[in-house]
Amino acid sequence: LDKQQKADLATAIKTYLIDELDVEISGLQCEMLLDHLGEIVGPAFYNQGLKDAHAAILRRMDDAGADIDVLEQSIKGR
Repeated sequence: LDKQQKADLATAIKTYLIDELDVEISGLQCEMLLDHLGEIVGPAFYNQGLKDAHAAILRRMDDAGADIDVLEQSIKGR
């Protein structure tokens, strides 16, 4: 994440903690929490993203296969 993305996410976490849990922590603590959450849940989200991308590619390949089947010409005498 670039600095701005990380700052925006830390602000969102801080807002959530205040609004939903009535807990206030500093900006630095929010960034540390964000880093920790990234280490814990990041791989699960990353792996799911890979699975989703794989499924999307397979769908496209199926579509391409169907498009090629449509282009197939019949052989005379068959």
